[in-house]
Amino acid sequence: MKDLFQKFLFRLDGHIPGSKVLQRFSEQFPEATNIDWSKEKEGVYEAIFRVNGIEMIAWFEKSGSWLKTETNYTLGMLADSIRTRMEEYGQIMSSIFIERASGDCSYEFIIRDDFQVRHVFMTDNLGNVLYRQNFDENELR
Repeated sequence: MKDLFQKFLFRLDGHIPGSKVLQRFSEQFPEATNIDWSKEKEGVYEAIFRVNGIEMIAWFEKSGSWLKTETNYTLGMLADSIRTRMEEYGQIMSSIFIERASGDCSYEFIIRDDFQVRHVFMTDNLGNVLYRQNFDENELR
């Protein structure tokens, strides 16, 4: 009866993923709270949630396959070497750690420089800058 109810509910709300996604999510993030699901594109679902007070976003394919997770890092969560390297560009406003199913890891930072201009930095897992973009004007640098 529960499965029948879930199938009916999922047809009414296309933003709620199927049981394969929900099961994989609960296995991968058993401590998750405040879970909010949305459908990103055909066959891909996004969950925004918290684990131990830290906001995370995870993407899953309809099949249940995990694609990636973004974790909002506090400054204290960053390795000292990465934090020091990024602080050379200015004040770190936000940092996101990105893990992909391929095994790739990277960071995304928003940093405000001495002129109060915000920049988006993408780095590899060691903090080496891959690209930098002016956040306010959308200009690549």
